[in-house]
Order: sequence, then structure tokens, then C-alpha cells
Amino acid sequence: MTETALVEEIEPCLRTETGKPPELSDSLISGLSSISHRKPDYARRCIIVLLIHAVFILAVFLAFLIGHWLSEQNENNNTAADELVYIITRPSSSLSTTNLPSDDVTLLTTMKPSPRFQLTSLAPRDRLIPLEPQRNFTLMDVAPPAYESYEFMEELHARHEKRKQDVLLVPLPTHTLPLHYDLSLDLTKFDQKILRGSLTVHLESFGNSTDDEILFHVGTRVNIERIRLRREGKRVYPKTLKREDQKKLARLVLKERLNRGRYLLEMEYNSTICEEDGGLHCYYEVDSANNSVVSSFTTKFEPALARSFVPCWDDPGIKATFNISVLHHSKYVVLSNMPKSGQKRRSGDVVTTTFHETPPMSTYLLAFAIGELLPLEMRTERNLPLAVWTHPEDFLSARFAANFSPVMFDRIEDELEVPYPLPKMDFIAARSFPVGGMENWGLIVFDKQSLLLDSSLEDSLNMTVDRLYHEYRIEKIITHEIAHQWFGNLVTMRDWSDLWLNEGFATYMVYQLLEQEHPKLTENEYLTRLCQLVRRQSTLDRPALVRPLTTEQEVEQSFHGTHLYTKGCVMVNMIRDLVSEFEFRSGVRRYLRKNAYRSVSRQELWESMPAYADHGAEQQRLSDVMEGWLVNEGIPELSISRNYHNDMITVTQRRCDDHYHKAFLKDSSNELKDEPNGPRTTRSRRDDDQGTTPFNDALFEYLPSDNVEPVKKKRKHGRRKAKKHRTTATPPSSSISIDARREELRKPRHTPKPSDLWSIPFSYTFGSVKSTEGQVVRQFWLKNRSVSFVDVELTPSQAVLANPNWVYPYRVNYDITNWKMIARLLHQNYREIPAKSRMQILVDAETFLAHSDLPQLFVYILGYLADETDLGVSLIGMNAIHRLFDSFRGVNLPELQLYLAPAVAQLDRLLDESQTDTELAALWLIDPTRLSKLYHLRCMTNLPTCDHQAQARRWMLFPNSPHDDVHKQVTAVCHYFFTHNVTREESLLEAQLKSRGSLWSTAVQLAACSHADRVIRLAAKQIVATKNAAIFASTLQVCDLESSTYDNFPITITYF
Repeated sequence: MTETALVEEIEPCLRTETGKPPELSDSLISGLSSISHRKPDYARRCIIVLLIHAVFILAVFLAFLIGHWLSEQNENNNTAADELVYIITRPSSSLSTTNLPSDDVTLLTTMKPSPRFQLTSLAPRDRLIPLEPQRNFTLMDVAPPAYESYEFMEELHARHEKRKQDVLLVPLPTHTLPLHYDLSLDLTKFDQKILRGSLTVHLESFGNSTDDEILFHVGTRVNIERIRLRREGKRVYPKTLKREDQKKLARLVLKERLNRGRYLLEMEYNSTICEEDGGLHCYYEVDSANNSVVSSFTTKFEPALARSFVPCWDDPGIKATFNISVLHHSKYVVLSNMPKSGQKRRSGDVVTTTFHETPPMSTYLLAFAIGELLPLEMRTERNLPLAVWTHPEDFLSARFAANFSPVMFDRIEDELEVPYPLPKMDFIAARSFPVGGMENWGLIVFDKQSLLLDSSLEDSLNMTVDRLYHEYRIEKIITHEIAHQWFGNLVTMRDWSDLWLNEGFATYMVYQLLEQEHPKLTENEYLTRLCQLVRRQSTLDRPALVRPLTTEQEVEQSFHGTHLYTKGCVMVNMIRDLVSEFEFRSGVRRYLRKNAYRSVSRQELWESMPAYADHGAEQQRLSDVMEGWLVNEGIPELSISRNYHNDMITVTQRRCDDHYHKAFLKDSSNELKDEPNGPRTTRSRRDDDQGTTPFNDALFEYLPSDNVEPVKKKRKHGRRKAKKHRTTATPPSSSISIDARREELRKPRHTPKPSDLWSIPFSYTFGSVKSTEGQVVRQFWLKNRSVSFVDVELTPSQAVLANPNWVYPYRVNYDITNWKMIARLLHQNYREIPAKSRMQILVDAETFLAHSDLPQLFVYILGYLADETDLGVSLIGMNAIHRLFDSFRGVNLPELQLYLAPAVAQLDRLLDESQTDTELAALWLIDPTRLSKLYHLRCMTNLPTCDHQAQARRWMLFPNSPHDDVHKQVTAVCHYFFTHNVTREESLLEAQLKSRGSLWSTAVQLAACSHADRVIRLAAKQIVATKNAAIFASTLQVCDLESSTYDNFPITITYF
């Protein structure tokens, strides 16, 4: 053996830290030569050790892959695994309730059949059974979810999960813009997550001698295989194609300058689909080989995900037409924005489906769906086909949506007087979709939970509370997405910062169009959302409605239920109130006709509306008024201070901040002299209010009395009367010009300039409509920081009420004396104040008084709720009472409980009375926490309806049989534990904690209410062992709310 061979053989075992083998001396070589028979043994040992390590690492890696794969299977098939599905052998045929096939139906059992939905061999038509009478469920049969805050608008388009990497939204240059896309897709391998495409883009160049590149968007997973540029049939040779994956951009650099004219950009590409951060949402099933495969998908490209599917100009302000063809297997139905124009069979079971050309539209509205789908087709009044597409097992649940949709579609067309320009409308109930709905033009995709009505509810002859509210939720989301076909699709915002033009108008249309069928629900839900808006916009989380959005993540987060949908709707309502109902409707129709197929900013909206706002004697330009409301953060707060000696009134505006009005956060040395609650703004001294309670008349000891005779003459101040409605001829869609849309993109983008000043349409009222003097209303514009004036008709003993009927979304704070007069008026004759104003008083009083130097005044205001008969107002007050108790958790305040007990008892009576009116009862479900809050308040105030002893006995007798309303039972039993010495019950609770059975989570929540040290310790130990933050938070919340009036709360909480 040579020296070199010897070194190579023993080198793995002789390497030093430097990575080189040590040098061998002559003596070592000679020694090794003398024992050459031992050399192979050392080499084998080294190789064996290395192999063992390699096998161990490979086993760990394989175990990780198998575990990850199994977890995905469990997640993707948690619903599909328990259902029995059937496959229609002719999915491409058009099916409806009148022509469903009676044969050609095969059954395929994928997993164990669900007991809830059993299918037989009957044809779908035979399964449309007549309605049968069932039990009439009332509101008391509807169990609310525990501690859940549901907002309808959050379910629409919002996706708030964080992406791994945020992407900067780079505006593309406008010297080259697309006019038309020819897109051919190969989806024959979509079940393997493979997509192939061929694309031809017709470009128009506005280039000059300096432009030598074309920029477009392309996703990181899109691999461009070939690219070619032509002009007038001649090749234009590229220099290079640069990819900027961090910005999802491609830059095609040319060897020559671009000339003005038309170009053809041709590409062939492939992509992997159904991956994270993609615009495709896939549904997985398990095949015969136990492999997870994609069986269907739908798309959602909003806000900037079309680039992950096809290279394009992915900007909402850039519109183009599309011709689309799809190669796919014949067993699948393929849908897109337009109806199919033809279908050709290729080799085997592969077909090519082509679609009609789309109108000019933004790329985020491009849509595709593929799967084994069935249509339930209806027709509108003008014979437009409207189909609801579902998977076979969901077919029967689509009946309500199919019946309601054409009615609402016709109503929107009649209201807007602008025809829907597409020849069809499709809805899809997707199995897997991240949001409630997406308004793709002509192909609206819904999450099936948002669109379908449980057949068990629909088959009941009686209208129940639960069924009514489920139907109302479906009606809302359908109306919202249909409205988007005009607001967002026909007329699109030019930039994401003006997203409110889409969502604000669509949300507004929901409440306006459903008011006829659901007057109580729509009005009270709007006011509930308005309460949420003013509360959230008074905190540090108060984004402006219009603000720069520079990344994909910022756009995603802007789809907020309160800060976008509600605030946008409130702004649209404000525009309507400022210009009158008739002028608003006329302006909206002009806006849609004039800007059809174009991308716009809010400037185009102002050009379609009346130029001036109608409020008071002074005219203000509508655009100037609304700009501050759109670009300023938060909402304004008005402070009204009265000098009761000289009739002077001072009104000051500032941005509302609820922290500013918390007395414990103030520095008395820096207190503002003109603070609304300071001594200067009221006749009573600050010392006079100290030590008063809400339970006696001492609170009103220093109220002013009349010093002068009020002027009898009343100033008449009315609003302009609405003109008689006149309908205009509906123009054909072809008469709407589309040539100017490219010029819109070349306009400079407006940059908003926020401030802390608003143009506020201020109004106030005083007096009574029943008195001889009547009620006086004043209106004027507040544009400056502060204004002072004298109103000689206002006597010192009369309360001022600002913003009557809560028309405009600003908050109002009064001086303490005026607050006291309002509080006394509520107790003496609350009907003198409009219901909407009573809601605003409750909301504003909580902000300005609850944590002020005079919190007992706020408690006194809440006390009037013992007489309130309007359920909507009472529910707003219930939330305030619940938050008040929560703020005093751990403090023993029996007087507070005793004082507010009549108000809670009145809520109980209103709950019973609402059972006779299904729609009125559904108000309790607008916020699903309302019933649970009432349950807590019953027990906090020791009302008989808490029924804690009976609930505890039931729990003792049947501990393993949960109550119909688990939350109600837990609340009552928890209260029972707190107020009784329950040794026997605690022994049972301890046994349930040790059993770890199905009711363990209930036992854990009850343990938080126990006085037994051993039970609390055991529960705390088990909660910590779960490492589940949700269980921990839920337990603490039960403990917080149930122990809010007990001294031993700190002892209970210590263990957690």
C-alpha cells in the first residue's frame, strides 16, 4: 500500500480541528506497514459509526415528515371525513330545480356517513321535500357563545393573519398599460398543485425616447418559461428579464426604446398552486390510495394576489379585458367571470372550455372555480340567469340563497337605475374560503357557512328567532356582495387608500335595502355598529378612513369591520344627510353612469354630488367638509360649556381620546383652565359635588333656576324639503364610454393631509315639543377650534341637547350642570329625548363621566334604565352596566348592585316581552354576547331569574348531561358556589376535574368560582399543564365577572 492510499484510508479518523490530516512521519509509516493487517478494522469502524449517524438523522427526518403529513390530513378532512357525498356523472350540464336528472346518480362513500345529513338513492328533485311543522324555537332556546365578539363585516373580506414576508406595493409606470389579456390555462394537473398557462397581453405604449423596459407583477412561485415581445408582427428583442421577488415584480429590459403604439407580450409559464400566500384556496380529499389530493379550488385575488396566478398589471386602477380558455378534465365544472362560449373535447376525458370576453376590469376581480359542482339556477325579472353552485352534499341548503338573490338583484338594479352589464351571475358556496364573501365580477365566492341555510331550520313552517337571524345574516352578505357589482366592479377605486368607496357604499346599501323587510334589525344593528365605532375611534387604535397604504399587509389589515366597513357606511350616511335623500340618490346614479368601467378617486364622487352641503344658513362645499372626516384619525369630540349668568355658550372641538377623561390619569397641576368639567363651566363649586351619591337628590342641589323670562317667539329653522322623485330612462350599457379610463391613471394621486380639525355640522336643541314655547333647534358649522355665542332664548334651567337624533358621528361632552339636567330629564320623562339621542347620551356619558371626578352621575344616568321600554336603547345601556361592574371587579359594592338591580330586572322583562315579536327578539343576537351579559348581570344583582339554586341542583343530579344553554348554567352554578358553603358540590367538582372527561372544561370554569383551596389549586395546576392560552383566558374571565362584587377575588386569582 502506498503512502497516499494509506493516508486516504485513515484520514476520516485522523482529521484535526483545522480540517487537515496530520503529517505522517517515516517511523509511523513503517510501523503501520508492519501491522497492515489491522488497518481495515479501524476504517470499518469509522464507516459504521458514520452510517449509524446517517441512519439516525434520516429516521428523525422521516418521522417529522410523516407527523406533519398526518396533521395536514386531519386538518384538511375534519369536516369531509364524516359525510356521504354523491357524484353527478354529468357535471357540465346546466341543472336547476326543474330539470334535475332522476338517474345517472352514483353514490360514493368517502367516510362514515354523518347522522345529520344522510343521502339515499333518491334523485335530488325527489329530496326537495315539503315543509313540515316543527317545534317553534324562541329566543330562550338560542344559547349564546361564551365571550365571543362577532362582527358581520369582519367576515366579509378581512384576513388578518400575518404573512411571513410583507410585500411593498410598487405603483407601475403608466407609459405601458395593458388593454387586453388572452389567457389559456391548463388545469389537468391541478389536483397535483400544478398550473400551466399561456398568456398574450395587448399593450399600449405611451413611451418616449427614454423608456426601454416593461414592468409587470409576477408572483414568486410563477416560473416564466418563455417570453416574447412583438410590434406590428416584428420581434422586439429583450436584453434581459430581471425578477424582483421581494416586490413581486418582473422587469423586461429591451435592446431598443419603446415607441408609441401597440405591442404584444407573449409568455408561457408554470406555477405551483394551493400554497401559502397564494390567491387560490383549495379543498383536499383523500383518494383511494389514502393520499391527500386537491378536489376543488376557488380564487380570491384581492388585494394583490392575481400576480400569484398569472403575470399581470396587478393594480386596482389598471383595467383591461380578458379572453379565457381552460383545459381540464370533463368531470369538473370550471367557472369564471363570464359565461362559457363553447367547449371542445380533446384526447380522452380532457376538454377545453372557453369563456366570453369580459368588460374592462381590475385584475383582483378575475376569478376561477373548479370542482364537481351543481347549479341551482334562478332568473331575475329581465331573465338574467343567477345560479348558486354548491357541492352535491350542500345542494339542499342553497334554496334560501337561490330564492332571495334574484329579488335583491332586481331591487338594486331598480334603485341604481344602471343595468348590470354582465350576461350572468354565479354564486359559489366554497368548502374552503378564508372570508365570508368575495365580490368577483359575475362570480361571487362565499364561504359556505355564510351562504347556506341549515335545512333543519328551513324546513320548519314556523318562523323562529334562530331561523330569522340566520336568514338575516345570509341576506346581508348577499346584498353586500351584489352591491359590489356596481360599487367596486363597475366603478373601482383608483388606489387602495380610497377603499371606502367600495366598502362604504356596499355596507350602506345593505342597511337601506333590507330596511323594508327588517326595519328593527337594520336600524338597531346600524346604531350598535355606530356605538362600536365611536368607542374604538376614541382609543389609540383610531386609523383614518383614507390613509396611505404601501404594503400588502397594510391593505389586508385595512379590511376592518369597524374602521372600514362601519366608518365608511357612516360617512356615506353623512353625505346623504348633508345633501338630502333625493339629491344623494341622483348623485349616486350620476357617479355610476359617468364613471362606469373606470377607476376613480373620491374627487369623481364629489363631482357627481351637489357642490354644497345643506346645514344651517351658511353654505359649505361638500368636498371640503368631508375631507377632514376621511383623512383625520379618530372622531371629533365637542365640549359644550355654558355660562348660566350671561347665556354664553362655548363649543370647542378636539380629537376624542378616552384617556383624557379618566381622572386617575390626570395631572392636576397641568389641568386646563377651560376644561369642560372644570369649575369655570358650571355654577356649582367643585366642593359641592364631593361626597354626593347617585342615590339621593343631593346631586342636584346647586342646579340653576330661571332668572329671566324666556322669549316666547320661536325661531323657525327647518331643512330643505326633498324634491319629488323622478325616474330617468335606464341607459344601455353600450352607451357608457370606456375610452377615457387610461387617462384616469395618468392623473396625479392625491395625498391626504390629516389634521385635528373637522368641519362639523353642529346642531343643538332645547325646550319641549309639548310646551307652549315649543322646541328650538339651532344649526351652524363649527370649523374653528372654538366658538362662543349667546342664545337669549335658552333659559338657565333648560338642558341643551346637541346632535339630536345622533345624526352625525361626533361625541358631545357637556359641563357638569348640563349633564345633571339631562340626567334629571331622563328620570323624570325620558321620552322627551329621542331614542337615538338616549343611545348617544349613554355612550358619551360612559366616556366622559364613568371615570371622571363625578362617577356617581354616570351611575345615576344608568338608573333611568329601570323605566326604559325601548329594547335597542336598553341593550346599549346593558353593555354600559356590564362594563361598569367589570371595572369594579374585586370591590364589594352592594349599594351599586342594589341601585342597578331594577335596571337589570327591566332588561329581564324586555327579554320576556320580545318573545312575541321574532324580529324584536333577534336584536339580542346582533351581538352574541348580549344574552351572556344578561345572565351575568342577573346573578351579580341577585335577581330571582339567576335561578342559581335550581341550576345547581340540576348540575348535581345530572353532572354528565349538559344543559341546553351551558353558558347560562355555568353562570348560575358559579354564582351558587360563590354565595354558599358547598362542600358536597365541591367534592363532585373535584372528582370531575380529576376525571378529565368531556365536561372537564366546564368543571375548570366552575373551579374558578370555588372557595375551596384544594379545588382552585387542582384546577390551576391542570390549566397550566394544558399550555392552552384560550382555556386560561376563559377561566379567568368567568372568575372576573362572577367575583366582581366579592372580597375574595384576589385570593381566587392568585392561583392563576
